[in-house]
Amino acid sequence: MSNRTFTRAELAAYGVPPDRPGDVDGDTVLLDEALCTLKYSQSRRCVFRADDGRMYGVQYEAPVDAGDYETGPGPDDHGWHGDAIATVEVEQRPETVMRWVPVDAPPTSRDARPARHG
Repeated sequence: MSNRTFTRAELAAYGVPPDRPGDVDGDTVLLDEALCTLKYSQSRRCVFRADDGRMYGVQYEAPVDAGDYETGPGPDDHGWHGDAIATVEVEQRPETVMRWVPVDAPPTSRDARPARHG
């Protein structure tokens, strides 16, 4: 596993984290996904392409979009401490995921179901 450290300014130059959670340009910012919701913020992961041509993933915190509901203070500095932000080199791979679907649902290419016995 390859790690790389970026400064806040370097990440900002790549558009990381995005101005709004979920903003993906497909060129530099490849993925921005929610990991979990915390009390006053949400934990997110952003995958981006750096100047070395490699892709890196970094976690950050973003405000919770609660509409008109009052929320507490948002995260300071995206939940990062200090100016050196650690990232992990990542690659995209296909994964097989097991899910629960209704018995009567027709199988799809994403939903390969073993034959029922008995």
